[in-house]
Amino acid sequence: MKTLSVYSLLIMICLAGAQVSVTAQDLENIAKEKAVTISGGASARMMFYSASGIPQRRKPFSYVLTGSPVVSLYGITIPLYFVYSEQERSFRQPFNQFGMSPRYKWVTVHGGYRNINYSPYTLAGHTMLGGGVDLTPGIFRFGFMYGRLNRATAVDTTSGSFDAYQYNRRGYAAKIGVGKGSNFLDLIMIHAKDDSTSVGDVGTKVQRVSPAENVVFGLSGAYTFHNLFVEGDAGLSLYTNNIGSSIAFDSIPEILKNTLGKFININGSTEFYSAYSFAVGYRVKDLSLKVQYKRIDPDFKSMGSYFFNNDLENITISPSFSLLNRKIHIAGSLGLQRDNLQNQKESTSRRVIGSGNVSATITERLGVDLTYTNFTTRQKPGRVFVADTFLITQTTGNIGIMPRYMVAKENITHTVLLSWNYMNLVDLNSATASNNNLNSTNMFLNYQVILPQKNLTLFVNLNSAKLNSATTETGNKGVTLGGNKNMLDNKLTLGLSVSVMQSTTAGKSSLLLNDGLQCTYRVNTHHSFNTNMNYIGSYPGQSQPENPRFSEFRGEVAYMINF
Repeated sequence: MKTLSVYSLLIMICLAGAQVSVTAQDLENIAKEKAVTISGGASARMMFYSASGIPQRRKPFSYVLTGSPVVSLYGITIPLYFVYSEQERSFRQPFNQFGMSPRYKWVTVHGGYRNINYSPYTLAGHTMLGGGVDLTPGIFRFGFMYGRLNRATAVDTTSGSFDAYQYNRRGYAAKIGVGKGSNFLDLIMIHAKDDSTSVGDVGTKVQRVSPAENVVFGLSGAYTFHNLFVEGDAGLSLYTNNIGSSIAFDSIPEILKNTLGKFININGSTEFYSAYSFAVGYRVKDLSLKVQYKRIDPDFKSMGSYFFNNDLENITISPSFSLLNRKIHIAGSLGLQRDNLQNQKESTSRRVIGSGNVSATITERLGVDLTYTNFTTRQKPGRVFVADTFLITQTTGNIGIMPRYMVAKENITHTVLLSWNYMNLVDLNSATASNNNLNSTNMFLNYQVILPQKNLTLFVNLNSAKLNSATTETGNKGVTLGGNKNMLDNKLTLGLSVSVMQSTTAGKSSLLLNDGLQCTYRVNTHHSFNTNMNYIGSYPGQSQPENPRFSEFRGEVAYMINF
């Protein structure tokens, strides 16, 4: 194997390990720009590790090279990113991505790995390897993308089975619309299909995952008129779970089947889903009010998105306003939510969601924040009888108070921050209340003093947490001391923190130490060195196999360059 120069290696890493987002300046002024410029940064890090009393959680030594260079060609900026680590040596094909989206006036071209977002229920940020274009001439909006959404995987990484786990999936998405900024209306479509031949022949084995096909039609828009605004998104998804199924779909009208059949193969495994959300609101200087409605069918999915929180319907009202020359700001929301939209579950859950926040500036030095949330869930039996013992009926309340006090002078600044939070879960089901009720209390007090003339910052933190349930009581309390100091004309920064915490579980106590030391030396604006050392020690009162006495040391040395 031939030895590569350092520059050649960096170039290969940039091209093989980069995820790129490219934008361009107006090419009409290209003659005024420099031919080639390079900026950005890179770092080299070495990590050290050792442990006693427990198995090693990582390698004793590792390293990683990272960088984010930005290459500019006649004003066209191309940001790059690379990562090279010794841990990747075990991979035959590391996860390499490269893509760009150069723009000229109202034309944007996409190539490589891209994450495009057309609307929440159609193409919503799914990574696609391919190409596309966005056109925005005047008030018109056009978009098109084509490429690979999933790469074929013949091995289930969780079980090691060589059955088909994920097929090669390709698709395209198109958008046509009108409008600019916050006033627009878009029609969107995405179609994707699995290649059933992309993972080879599984023989007589039953396929654990069937090749699927999906088409989604979407509508997205928003409009603002003076202080009023409306916005909405909708999606209709046709999802064929097995494109090889021989079962016919007979319950759909023939005219609709012939129309939709031009976009997707419809059979007995085809399912129809819908999802939509709509909001209307009003905004003025110190007042806003928004009402939103959302409904997502059970199992709604699109091959252009990774995940949907489905089978829900909710309506929410969210007011916000300020008083007394904006010294007091009040915001809140109140909503109703339910599931089991198609009566397929054994029970239906209904939730009341409420929250409120008050932020008050009492004086120039004193302020306070108050928060309150309440979540109530009630389940009722559906068509199938369900015993009361299995029905959830509970309410969760949360109250938080956070006063703050700050005194800022020329030679010293004092800051005091106190936080108190209480959570209470009450089971309203008489059959299970005695076992499920619980509450927790969390508090911390932080004091920080800054001495600008001495380039010194000191802090102390006191914290306490307690959780009470029907079966056990756990808690912890501790103190953290630390500070940082700048020296040598701010070229050298030293930081130290020492934390001691005592935890208690079911009457058994344990002591935890966490100490850290940081040192940063800036040679100049381009070069700097950084070291971090951290020690963790756990000392239970009674050492047991599930709770052993152990210690860990982690260290890191890094060199960073900005160019």
